[in-house]
Amino acid sequence: MKRAPLRHGLEHALFLPFQGLIRALPHAASRALGARLGALAHAADRRRRRIADENLRHALPELDAAARSRLVAACFRHFGAAFADTLSAGRFTLSDYCHRGEVHGLDHLAEAEAAGRGVIVLSAHFGNWEAAPFYVAIAAGPLVVVGRAADNPHFDRVVRELRCRFGNQMLDKRGAVREMFRRLRERGRIGLLIDQRVRPEEAIDVPFFGRPAWTSPIVARLALKTGAPILPLFGDHLPGGRYRIDVLPPIVPAGRDDAATTLELTRRCLEVCEQVVRRAPERWLWLHRRWKR
Repeated sequence: MKRAPLRHGLEHALFLPFQGLIRALPHAASRALGARLGALAHAADRRRRRIADENLRHALPELDAAARSRLVAACFRHFGAAFADTLSAGRFTLSDYCHRGEVHGLDHLAEAEAAGRGVIVLSAHFGNWEAAPFYVAIAAGPLVVVGRAADNPHFDRVVRELRCRFGNQMLDKRGAVREMFRRLRERGRIGLLIDQRVRPEEAIDVPFFGRPAWTSPIVARLALKTGAPILPLFGDHLPGGRYRIDVLPPIVPAGRDDAATTLELTRRCLEVCEQVVRRAPERWLWLHRRWKR
């Protein structure tokens, strides 16, 4: 975590009134405001517009320039809405989530739990990934979400407060491998996102949208060493401030715990993510350099 106390304090001071405004509005209105702010960010952020267009040009070559431009604009609006949604939903109770959620594929969660080896919940920066873990907690019990701590300690505290509800916990991914193994041995649930680029020294090269992408092998290694099934889970928005959660069939690890099997299992995980993204590409985070070498 980078130390810049003055800047971090100023950022937090500017953030607090925005958070207050978001929570003062009805939830659906908060999303709408977030989408408008995303549109403003699209107009202002030329660098990320260019990154997103470049990513789409390679990943979805069938799109012409006008279609890519529309998709990039929709992507900015979506993530503005998702950010506001996450802040707004901080007021929700467990009952609120139950009434607002439409969950599909719960039998797949039960199937993964029945293996008795813990569950690796796999997701991506798609739709509303922040809401999805709460539905795991509601249906099966607490989930440990693994992720990087925010550079700003004030924001990191906000993120932890938002995520660590209904029994869920957060685990900083730095030095977390031993703890993840322990949780799985105790038949716990580990939540991981697999779609972000990682440093080459920590990664294996796996195709994603037909292009080599540096990807963490940790999901596959955890599964192969423990036998825990990998459960793809994706959250998204529905109109009226509601959510749709899709639980897909578990990926059951098989074969030797070696480099070739790890590569193949990681490829299968990314393939599932790619299939989901292709159905609604504007809802995936094209704004970062996923394929940068």
